[in-house]
Amino acid sequence: MVPKLTKRLPLLLGFLISVGPVSTDMYLPAFPAIAASFHDISAPQYSLAAYFIGLAFGQMTQGALSDRLGRRAPMLAGLGIYTLASAGCALSWSTDSFAAFRFLAAIGASAGVVIPRAMVRDLADGPAAAKLFSQLMLVMGVAPILAPMLGSLCVMVASWRAIFVVAAL
Repeated sequence: MVPKLTKRLPLLLGFLISVGPVSTDMYLPAFPAIAASFHDISAPQYSLAAYFIGLAFGQMTQGALSDRLGRRAPMLAGLGIYTLASAGCALSWSTDSFAAFRFLAAIGASAGVVIPRAMVRDLADGPAAAKLFSQLMLVMGVAPILAPMLGSLCVMVASWRAIFVVAAL
C-alpha cells in the first residue's frame, strides 16, 4: 500500500532534483564576466566541462551510496558539499580553482539528481508514483527556464560571484 504523500513532498523533491540543472543554467549569462575576471576566455568552458564530469561521476556513485547508507545521509552530505563548493566558486582565485570547485559542486549536486528519484520509488508505486514523477518533471522543466533569468539578475545587481553565493544559500 502507498503511504499518504503530503502536498509538500513534490515541492521538496522537486527543489532537490532541480539543484543540478539550476546550477548549470544559472551561471551561463555570466560567462563573459567570468572570462574577464580571470583574464582567460576559456575559464567558463573549463568550469562547465568540470561540472559535467563531476555530475556524471557523482551520479554513478550516489545511487549505490544511498542504497547502502539510506537516503538521508548521502542527500545531506551532497547538499553540504554543493553548498561549500558553491561558496568556493564565489571565492575562487584562478581558472583552475574555479573548475575544481565546479567539479566538487557537481559531485554534491548529483545527490539531488539521483536520490529524489529513488525516494519516489521507495514511497510510491503505480499511479501514485507516476503522478509524483510527473510533478517532479514539471519542476525540472521550469527550473532551466528560470535559472538563466536569476543568473542575469545577479550579474546585473552584483557580480558573477553573487550567482554562487545564491547557489550556496
